[in-house]
Amino acid sequence: MSRTYCPHCQLPQSACLCAHVVTQPCPVPVVILQHPLEARHAKSTVPLLRLALPDIRIEMAEQLAPPPPLTRGDWWLLYPGPQALDLDSEPGRQASPRIGGLVVLDGTWRKTRRLLHMNPWLRQLPCLSFSQAPSSAYHIRKGPGGQALSTLESVSHVLHCLQPDFAPEHLHALLSARVKQFEAHTDIRR
Repeated sequence: MSRTYCPHCQLPQSACLCAHVVTQPCPVPVVILQHPLEARHAKSTVPLLRLALPDIRIEMAEQLAPPPPLTRGDWWLLYPGPQALDLDSEPGRQASPRIGGLVVLDGTWRKTRRLLHMNPWLRQLPCLSFSQAPSSAYHIRKGPGGQALSTLESVSHVLHCLQPDFAPEHLHALLSARVKQFEAHTDIRR
């Protein structure tokens, strides 16, 4: 017998998250370059972002042409590094009006380094990072050292920093609902 899927969230009907989705406009253009292998990962948070922020653009590829210039501000790459501007610092807050759009890499750290290598134009963008984000609630998947945030958590923090009226709690509630589904599924299998 085949599963029935929700036409909106694309999850099995028994795992439909539509009741937890609160859509809101994205305060700046966001392009997510998602590694193709990450796109098939059941624990990816990008599908949740797509549900709640319908304005974002998601590209599943290893290579992508640069996005067109913005009418206001510049494209910035959300990626940590020694040259990255800390959005949570005073210089970062002062620079936020220059941030016209975000390019976000989605995948494991190894996969995102590959995306950087495959797309030299990304290395030409100014980089943005943060230091004051809340602790990750996405404990079903860990990064190196257990300190990494999911793509959803990172994007929601940055969008809230750029536009204080942006409500990250809606995204966090959606993420929490998804985590509970995974935990319930894990408990059933034990």
